[in-house]
Amino acid sequence: MATGRMNQLLVMVNLCSSVVEGIEHLMAYKENERLKEDTVTGLLTLEESLRGFMADKSVIHETKWMAEVIKTKLFVFDQEFKNRLYRWYFSALKELRNLMTAEVERCPVCSGKGVPHYGAVLYMEGGEADEYVLEPVRVFMKCMDCGNYYLAREESRFVNRKKGSHRTKARCERLLADIGEVAAEGTMLFIGEEKSPLYKEARKAGYNPQAMSLEEADEGIEGGKEAYRIVLIDRISRTQDLKLILTRAAEYLAEDGILWFDGPDLDKSIKNLEKKGASMWKGEAAEVCLTDSGIEALAEKCGLSIRSYRHVGTASGRIEVIAQKKE
Repeated sequence: MATGRMNQLLVMVNLCSSVVEGIEHLMAYKENERLKEDTVTGLLTLEESLRGFMADKSVIHETKWMAEVIKTKLFVFDQEFKNRLYRWYFSALKELRNLMTAEVERCPVCSGKGVPHYGAVLYMEGGEADEYVLEPVRVFMKCMDCGNYYLAREESRFVNRKKGSHRTKARCERLLADIGEVAAEGTMLFIGEEKSPLYKEARKAGYNPQAMSLEEADEGIEGGKEAYRIVLIDRISRTQDLKLILTRAAEYLAEDGILWFDGPDLDKSIKNLEKKGASMWKGEAAEVCLTDSGIEALAEKCGLSIRSYRHVGTASGRIEVIAQKKE
């Protein structure tokens, strides 16, 4: 649910609190040089990070001022300084909250603006007889530019994230057959877990795939990259860094290679759930869900073109995509 930028903002919030605690300690014990150095370093790190997020200039200026006066001791630990410290702290937290809100609204696929996408199947029901529908267990945002969905909120106490659905043997064989129709042979890069059923079936099919985790694909590898005829990404919807992983995966493609990935079809899932009455929040959530128009926008952003795609699944829909390098 959290992108790298959101994780950075969370670290900045914790750093703000640590800095204030450090300054409060300095006000009581002025001769702690190590603590003073750590506090100044924390403030300068905050200033640099705020600039990177193009935060409010007054907050950036006040953060820099706080670092300078702590470093040079050009202040008196009195009530006036204490008041200014807390004014800075609360203004910094407010600015970080605004930046977090903007980050939640920013689509991880195309950086467009997302709006909440609600449906009754996304809500939980109250336990008491006189209670009605309560807060949503999961909130998806729909991007107004590319049309894809992404997860913005999840009540973890109701959702078991460790419990995930596994591809059946028959489904693995079917999708490998789909790949075989356009790339019957050649080297394969498998991005995902080696213990997954899809990896095992790919080995049985004779592909001898080279494995790479999603984390490794996210971080990227410096230097020359081997070119593969087939790049297969398993469970890419578990990360919001979808665009980054697809872009880096495309770098491993041979000129005539194909890239396969899939993701949940939220529109189809909702329609099925409305008919069958199942609670959507009981199933595994994906960080990003796909749409027909959305995959075209996604491919464009990643330097790919869609060769083919298909809707699969009866209970919970998915979209399977075969892409290639853009000519």
